[in-house]
Amino acid sequence: MKRILLTVAVAAMLVLAGCSGGGQGTASPSADDTSDGTPDGTDDGTQPETGVSSPDVPDSLSIDVSPVGPGSGGMDAVSSDMYPPGVDSSGVTNATALVTSHFEAAGSNAETRMAFESSGGTLGLVHRNGSAGERLRYVNETTGRSGTWWRSGSTVVRRNTSQSPPVTYSYGETNLYTGYQFLSLVRVIPFSTLNSMSLSVDGTTTVDGQQVLRLAMDGFNRSDSGWNLQAGLQDASGYVLVTPEGVIRELHWEATNTNTSQTESMTVTVSGVGSTSVTQPDWAGEYPDATVETTSEGQALALTHEGGDAIPADTRIQVGSGFAAYGNVTLSESLDSGETLYVVASGRFGDYDVTASVGSQPDVPENAASFSRRVPSVSAFLDGVKLTYGPEVETETGASTGFGAGA
Repeated sequence: MKRILLTVAVAAMLVLAGCSGGGQGTASPSADDTSDGTPDGTDDGTQPETGVSSPDVPDSLSIDVSPVGPGSGGMDAVSSDMYPPGVDSSGVTNATALVTSHFEAAGSNAETRMAFESSGGTLGLVHRNGSAGERLRYVNETTGRSGTWWRSGSTVVRRNTSQSPPVTYSYGETNLYTGYQFLSLVRVIPFSTLNSMSLSVDGTTTVDGQQVLRLAMDGFNRSDSGWNLQAGLQDASGYVLVTPEGVIRELHWEATNTNTSQTESMTVTVSGVGSTSVTQPDWAGEYPDATVETTSEGQALALTHEGGDAIPADTRIQVGSGFAAYGNVTLSESLDSGETLYVVASGRFGDYDVTASVGSQPDVPENAASFSRRVPSVSAFLDGVKLTYGPEVETETGASTGFGAGA
């Protein structure tokens, strides 16, 4: 199981790095991806003038990481009530218990900042999670790639000023929604490496006035871990600062990459546990609400406008995306709140003919495509924003499945 989760975590890192996989229904949320999902992967950049647009406002999330530092104390300074779950006087005895306690306390309301430095460049990330939603910003300082996300429930909005349009709004189970699920796993990666570290108790220090336990890192212990880091990392050192409740306030390590002779490092800080507030950014705006479902035994799509501004006539509508794109059609009339746009695609893979009408379903030909196995997303390209709608997110024990629809 650990290796499976590590594979997923690595996939999340590839998402951050801008590497996207192909295939029907796979997520491609790279920050500099400018493809509109049409078969040739291009976009002419033209957008109709409408009343629905993306406000031009700056991102306000700095990615700077400012650790307090290792501190020192010595064994005599540590009392028994300072040891968090999974730790005793001998060091970390159960890394899984420690990581679990961290996310139980800080997983739903905190600010996490990360910096990764390697031969491939410098990556920075900040994630804020509160009761109203969550925001995430990622910057690759080496390549200049960046992206900012807002998520609340089944709504995910991504902003990147180098794209056209610069904002993608997503509701339901879409590629962007699934991609963000992977992206969020990046928060787990640094903590999962604890199982690869040789850590010993090294006194106490304070973070924001709170006394915390300091664990000194003496290297990587790959033989005991399924979370193995790159084998070429040697001469590792670092520290972990953790509260008695198990919240990892800081984590830092650096090591020499024997393949490049360069120093690689990872630094994480966690703050605002239980007190972080998150507000919806202006660019995540008030966009039309809509839902997607199938009719006619899965051979037609129904996009129902649930509220908000109308989607105006002459708007380009895209059905599916990437390798699962069916094609485009232009709205002949506006789609207002309470109305339904019906879509039918006929033909064969790579050569579909898409027809659509508001209020009445087009005739379903014998060679109509079936949407019953995988319900595609329906997107509308407006002034400065791409609106993407998918089927309702299926939940199981409160968690999204995140897969299987919204291509």
